[in-house]
Amino acid sequence: MDSVYLKILLALLPFLVLLIGFLVFRMDALRLSLYVWLLEMLVVIVFYKVHLFDSIKASIWGNITIWNGFLVLWTGQIFGQSFRSTGALKTLLNTLNRILPTQTGKAVTLCSVVGGYVGAFNGFATYPVTIPGLVNLGISGFRAAVGYLVYFSWSIAFVSLFIAATIASTVTKLPIEQIVGTMGFLTMPLVIVSVIGFFKILGFSLRDKDNLTIAVLTIVANILAVFIFTQLLPGLYILTLIAAATFSLIALWLFSKKYEAEAYGVEDEEAFSTGTIFKAFAPLIGGALVVVLFSYPLKALVGRAAFSLAWWGYSPTSINLIDTPGFYVFLTALLCYVFPVEKTSSFVKDFMIASKRATPSLITLFLGGAMVNLMLDTAQISFLAEQMSQWGTAMYTILLSGLGFLAGMAFGQGIPACAMFSRMQMGAASLVGMSPAVLVGIAAMVTMGPANPLKPSLLRYTSSLAGIKGQDGEMFNLAFKWQFIQLLVIVALILLFLI
Repeated sequence: MDSVYLKILLALLPFLVLLIGFLVFRMDALRLSLYVWLLEMLVVIVFYKVHLFDSIKASIWGNITIWNGFLVLWTGQIFGQSFRSTGALKTLLNTLNRILPTQTGKAVTLCSVVGGYVGAFNGFATYPVTIPGLVNLGISGFRAAVGYLVYFSWSIAFVSLFIAATIASTVTKLPIEQIVGTMGFLTMPLVIVSVIGFFKILGFSLRDKDNLTIAVLTIVANILAVFIFTQLLPGLYILTLIAAATFSLIALWLFSKKYEAEAYGVEDEEAFSTGTIFKAFAPLIGGALVVVLFSYPLKALVGRAAFSLAWWGYSPTSINLIDTPGFYVFLTALLCYVFPVEKTSSFVKDFMIASKRATPSLITLFLGGAMVNLMLDTAQISFLAEQMSQWGTAMYTILLSGLGFLAGMAFGQGIPACAMFSRMQMGAASLVGMSPAVLVGIAAMVTMGPANPLKPSLLRYTSSLAGIKGQDGEMFNLAFKWQFIQLLVIVALILLFLI
């Protein structure tokens, strides 16, 4: 196949089908992922002359290389179920609701702390908590859903213990610490956009002195966490969201001291003892401590658990089931039963419920991973990078940001897009004269974060949590403004970096 235009068309075809399927036909992520994988199978067999059995092998191996993603998706569901069923979540929400007396204060505390603590271990588990919580505060379901999607978007690249950087490192063999540096640099201004967007969407006036103070405190706390754990201490990058939640909680608690007791009125909710509150936070604290121990004092010992796997002539991929985000998430889930607030369920029962709930996401991820590896094996991605690089470094990075944004929107899971575009940068770096770590950091950031609130499947899911129907289009339009601003900020920062 010698036609350059045909090769470009075939490389872009899966993305076009994904976008049309999601945005036009509003197809289910699982079903659309199946169609796109079958389409890519047809392309590699017919146009690239790959044998059917080799295509199946490539599909399987592609998912082995992103084993981290499967583990964290699965354990994330287990953590979410465990945190709810043991009463920890109820206690956490009750405690947060008592920190500030105003609607703005309660909403920001809810989203910043839950988004940080719970999102650090499982980003998807935050939506069923924050969105109904905002509705319970008297905020309309429509604005609650869109507002939280916009607020949480700055965190997406860091959720599930930095699964984006972990996947990017796995497929590129670059140190995670180098990748998170670029991700953190790009994220800091996005915090400002997300928080302002959250306030605007929920109708919280920034002309109000207290509201403005709460917004500034939240922005500073989150940016400080990102700066410390991606720029100063990148070896502890996993603690970024946990630190963001902690800094936000401390800042908002200190700010609450300005209010008199009368401002809180009569509390109808059950008051929990200090011991009970400690039990709610104990699994999160324990999980964070294990991360620190395994990252520093026990790092060499934990590293011995790694082993390599190589099938069908592919380069070996390293696997360490202990030193991985999924293990930390699973351990945190187990700690929920060590420190239970309530004993209403068992780990075995919650494990089965969570595993069943995780199945569609795991299958969707498998299909996306299979499609990605088929494109990598047939050099479609490297060819696309080569064509894009011909227009210069600046244009390449702009196109990378735009395509990554679209891919992040189109994939049912962001992980396959992250893996694909991260691998793409290894060949492109020498062509455009940039550091591979910088390009991979850009790819991981844009495929996971800014486009997340625009995914039709996520809009449908969050609208159901908010108790609204038939407003997915309006939700998309309202969120798009703020997410497009995020994309423009990323492009501007990249171009500034190149000057």
